[in-house]
Amino acid sequence: MTIVPITLDKVEILQSLAIRTYTTAFGAKNKPGVLKKYYEYAFAKAHLEKELKVKDSFWYFAKKGQTILGYLKLNVGLHQTEFQEVDGLEIERIYIDTPYLRCGHGKKLVEFAINKARLLEKNYIWLGVWENNPEAISFYKKQGFTVVGTHNYDMIAEVQTYYIMRLSL
Repeated sequence: MTIVPITLDKVEILQSLAIRTYTTAFGAKNKPGVLKKYYEYAFAKAHLEKELKVKDSFWYFAKKGQTILGYLKLNVGLHQTEFQEVDGLEIERIYIDTPYLRCGHGKKLVEFAINKARLLEKNYIWLGVWENNPEAISFYKKQGFTVVGTHNYDMIAEVQTYYIMRLSL
């Protein structure tokens, strides 16, 4: 697997992948209409283009050859969604496409994020994970993350509770 930066000319590929992977992860567990409203905002092409230009965010595709397996979004500094502390790095998005789930690609993306955090001289990595996503919570615990709190996540059509998980480096 290779991990490559996502460039603006790949925004439509990112958009399609984001919607597909988010639907797989959360479609069956949300009320009708919640995801549609969220997609109209979070995965709108203009919004993604704006996000790809932010200097404190790093977007990557996970690839095998020319096949895109998933994607990763990391934030530092003031672009982190919660703490915005100089010594932290946020994993805001980490998604693997359905055919490639449970093959170790997510673990490799977490390892990549850890290496990026160390390169940037960060002391910890953190992320938010929906309280109704036990598979992801278990995955992050296996990677060494621990629950340190909760926060509200605005899904546009409703607010959901997310666990904040942290890994000290």
